[in-house]
Amino acid sequence: MTAALWIAAAAAAAAASLAAWAYVWREERVAGRAGPGILRGLSLFLILAGLWLPPLRSDAPDTTTRVLLLDISRSMSLPAVPTDGSGAGVTRFDSALTIAASLGAERLHLFGDVSTSVPIETLSAVTPDAERSRLTPGLEAAQLGGADSVWVVTDGEWDDRAEALRTAARLGLGVRELRVAERLPRLGIAAVLAPERVRAGDTVRVEVDVRAGGPEIAPTVAADPGAASADSVRLELRLGGAPRAFATVPVPTPGRSVRAELALVPTEPPEESAWRRYEIALLDRVDPYRAADTDAIWMEVSEASSGAVLISTDPDWEARFLLPGLDRLVLGGVRGFLRLTDGRYLEMGPRPRLIDDVGRIQRAIRGARLLVVQTDLSAVPEWIESALRSHPRRLVLPRGQGTLPGTGLVVSGPLPGEWYPMPPVPPSPAASLLADTELDELPPLREVYGVDLGTRWTILNANRSRRGEARPLLVAHERGSERWALATGAEWWRWAFRDGPPRRVYEGILSGLVGWLVEDVAPRPVSLLVPSWARRMAWRVRPSVRDLRIDVVTTAGDTVWSNEWAEPPEDIAGPTLEPGLHQILVSGRAPDGRFRSERPIEIGSDRRELVPRMVPEPAVLAAAPVERVRSDTRSHRPLWPFILAMLLLCGEWIWRHRIGLR
Repeated sequence: MTAALWIAAAAAAAAASLAAWAYVWREERVAGRAGPGILRGLSLFLILAGLWLPPLRSDAPDTTTRVLLLDISRSMSLPAVPTDGSGAGVTRFDSALTIAASLGAERLHLFGDVSTSVPIETLSAVTPDAERSRLTPGLEAAQLGGADSVWVVTDGEWDDRAEALRTAARLGLGVRELRVAERLPRLGIAAVLAPERVRAGDTVRVEVDVRAGGPEIAPTVAADPGAASADSVRLELRLGGAPRAFATVPVPTPGRSVRAELALVPTEPPEESAWRRYEIALLDRVDPYRAADTDAIWMEVSEASSGAVLISTDPDWEARFLLPGLDRLVLGGVRGFLRLTDGRYLEMGPRPRLIDDVGRIQRAIRGARLLVVQTDLSAVPEWIESALRSHPRRLVLPRGQGTLPGTGLVVSGPLPGEWYPMPPVPPSPAASLLADTELDELPPLREVYGVDLGTRWTILNANRSRRGEARPLLVAHERGSERWALATGAEWWRWAFRDGPPRRVYEGILSGLVGWLVEDVAPRPVSLLVPSWARRMAWRVRPSVRDLRIDVVTTAGDTVWSNEWAEPPEDIAGPTLEPGLHQILVSGRAPDGRFRSERPIEIGSDRRELVPRMVPEPAVLAAAPVERVRSDTRSHRPLWPFILAMLLLCGEWIWRHRIGLR
């Protein structure tokens, strides 16, 4: 007999004895006294044994070990085997459905951007379209549901593998990863950086990130003697199918990327600007799944004026990294000048030389499309202040507080502390190059200057020590043909000095910002701000524009979206477009007359899930359940015996009075 039964038997014996003693020997012998005696005995039994009686409902979670986590990211839509194999047409998700049906799981969680729980019988209606593959939320949801181990059916291409395995170990979850794709060597194009507007006849540099994935790529012998070597890969840039540029880069190790640079000299159009679609393709070693071996960019080829001038009156490492970026991005190149003493400057370049006459620098400024100045705003030389007031396109990097010439903007600070970039990325000319960047991986900036934002707009925000109020790191403004930008953060070169995400963010900010600043000397009345794959369109309108009309049409001529404004707002939110090629038609009236423009916009799916990545061996973790800490302090002993005992005592009291007992 168990301890609970012994306690119940002892409580029953004690309750019966006490009730019998009270009603047989202590009370008057009246008719009907057996009824209240029984009620007293039952109430005494409930009081004595109540703590050991079972509760009416258990608070324990529904524990089950048969939990399935299914990957629904876009990479699951790829073939289960390479397209030239016998399994062509069978996707990874098809294989996953077969495996899921054979496991007999009791609960199903889908993981991608987020984790969701769905009935198993609805699995056939699920589509793998998530833009991310994050397993951690699914593991946490499974553990909260009481699971101690899970099956993970996936292709192995998680975004958070290290974090997910740490989370599983911390939660004591057993993990068994079931793969639906072979571990094959892969190469793909991860990103392409190129200016949106270029000048016909100039050399344009297009940078391509090539990333390797899967296991180690074994060397192969090149069949064509003129092709790349066994340890390298070639890239080709095409226009209308015709090759225009080539580059050769070494094959990176799995999980890493290498940057290639293609030099393009556009020769068209001869008279007016036109949009051209350039395609970048991998040669020699194509992706076996053919998911990321090509990419495309759009560039507007037009005439342009001269280049940029960089002046630093308080030099540091910033000019060292700005100069090559400006030379690549600004048509006509860049000339850089560093102040040595008052009136003496050093011209940067392959052959540095001393400049004793600032008039030579002033003449260079007057012919430049862009003026970049790094200076202490409290001590700006008079001739530089005059240039900042008059030049229509300028970028200022402050080295001290003061008033920004030509704007009335007061710069204070610098503010103390470490300032970390924070998402989301605001709509801006650089948004397309920053939208897929993990801002959490960036190191902090040591100084940020305070500004009164007003009607200006920001390119990137930051907060101190990842807490508190957001502050702008870059401020920009447009008024008529005038455009200027202020970098409120200091020491950007620390990002450019590092490989990986910091350098990509630095180059993305510089490309987008400089491209906007030097866009056209007669600036566009309406500018498109968002990346092409973001789908949600947004425009910025010059304040002087009136009678604006924007139409978005397909290549077949069907109107997708259309709107008109007599006095348009400065910022316009447009439609969400489906993937495909569209034309954006803009017409209106500016102070210098009527205008009409047309540009293509190619909406593609987010390629990040299709880019190759490191795929190690399948994960297998043994379950090691940890003690669950309850979220409340309530007692888990049953309360119903004591409530019932109280009711029985009340019933006994009423019954006693009805038969004449006190």
